[in-house]
Amino acid sequence: MGSNYVILGDMSFDLSPELRQRFGVDGYFKGHLSTPEADDIEGRLDLSDAELDEFYASLKANKNKYKTAAAGVDEIVLYFETFLQQGNDILALSISSKLSTTFNIMERAKERACEKYPERKVIIVDTLKFSVAIGLLTVRACEFRAMGYSLEQNAEKLDEIKKTLHQMGSVDDLFWVASKGRISHAKAFFGTIAGIKSMGDFDADGLVTALAKVSGYEKVYKTIIEYIKKTIKSASEQIVFVAHSARREQAEILASEIRAKIKPKEVIVCNIYPMSGINAGPGLLAAYYFGTEITDLKYEKDVINEIIKNL
Repeated sequence: MGSNYVILGDMSFDLSPELRQRFGVDGYFKGHLSTPEADDIEGRLDLSDAELDEFYASLKANKNKYKTAAAGVDEIVLYFETFLQQGNDILALSISSKLSTTFNIMERAKERACEKYPERKVIIVDTLKFSVAIGLLTVRACEFRAMGYSLEQNAEKLDEIKKTLHQMGSVDDLFWVASKGRISHAKAFFGTIAGIKSMGDFDADGLVTALAKVSGYEKVYKTIIEYIKKTIKSASEQIVFVAHSARREQAEILASEIRAKIKPKEVIVCNIYPMSGINAGPGLLAAYYFGTEITDLKYEKDVINEIIKNL
């Protein structure tokens, strides 16, 4: 089985330089930001904790003054060519096509690049996910490659497992995920009362659906742990990611709880960088893991309601 291909992620995958190096991620497609200070700047995935704190403070104070934009076709063609001209095929993971034009832009860039390099292959996977969920899929892609999966086998496996990737966590304010189209509007409900946390999981299209509300982080931790217990599969064989936007202390507590009570192979705490943070807002705390196949969320809602009833 051949493995002469590179793995490229979407910038919104929120993998730090250290994680990209550790798992062998070959690169990512850069996106663009508009901020109160500048109309078009390139996003970064190497911000320090202090820089991220400053960013989220500004985002909270300027709710409508930050925007994101995907890379253009020409940019992606040039990026593809840097690998194709070296004799590499490409496996690229895109943010959900339900949330962004990135997947369609990548497909157009692929057509142009492959016309120039007809002997090479490019496969683009629509992850139907965003943020750290894409990061976790990218890590798995790198692991599959290391196991000897061919380009085609890897893409097929990703299409299979993306349906089982859960995000369970809380947000303080649904303004960002709703206004940026990251949540199912029909099921979004707003609650910005101090201490009230909306709990949600992905639906089959990669949108987050708010399933319940709880008060305070102690109940958030308990709800996440119990939800994971009921939906995770082969916990001891997988890495669980815990991601946060300006909730570092809570992320470390949740990670410690997952290590003690779920006992996965590893728990990794991740920052959510600006490209995703603009669309998630400050106050997100979530665990990402593989488990039961995502349904229409009736099962998932029943699970979380039963958990909350017994808190």
